[in-house]
Amino acid sequence: MKTKATLYGKIFIAAALGLSAHSAHAVLLNPGAILALPGTTTAAEPQLAGTVLIDETIAFSFGSISGQVQQRVVRSSLDGTLDFYWRVMSDPKSSAGIGSLRVGDFVAPEYNANWGSDGLGVRAPDQAHRFTGSQDTFVNFLFNGAGLLGNESSYFFFFDTTATNYAKTAFFDLTGTGGGGPISASFAAYSPSAVPVPAAAWLLGSGLLGLIGIARRKSA
Repeated sequence: MKTKATLYGKIFIAAALGLSAHSAHAVLLNPGAILALPGTTTAAEPQLAGTVLIDETIAFSFGSISGQVQQRVVRSSLDGTLDFYWRVMSDPKSSAGIGSLRVGDFVAPEYNANWGSDGLGVRAPDQAHRFTGSQDTFVNFLFNGAGLLGNESSYFFFFDTTATNYAKTAFFDLTGTGGGGPISASFAAYSPSAVPVPAAAWLLGSGLLGLIGIARRKSA
């Protein structure tokens, strides 16, 4: 029995360590960081595999650039947490490169960013840049050099989060290449949201408050 208990203990510890390494391959973006993204796969990070909850394709056009952005919310089949994905597809008629996709008002405890090499696409974002100060919930996914060119599509890039709920409270926009390039309109995006308090919890809380009030009246 002692041997079995030891074995079960080792299995439990190994599983716990596996979950604690939830974002081991993602790049942690602190405010002001501009970091290269190494890329990953679901084979390397099984927690990235899961159920697609949201899959939207949004058309954009600005300057001489047009295309579509595909955005997804995926719930991990391993631990139930959420990952937020974007993929940029530039039209063949685009005559200039896309320099970045910016995600704004994306509120998360940590910003663990990466891109998946085992999905659709031909070009990965070279870097991710998290802003500072009042805009520290903004992150640019950068396509350096000539940018994402016409008829090119990016791999899915994402935030690997510990969130379990989401809402359409963030936004994204795109820019052309170069510091003074054109900027697209803003489009609604998904972000982690606070866990809603279940109705039963509210009822339990109000019941406890009522009992406290009765007890105080009796003791007065």
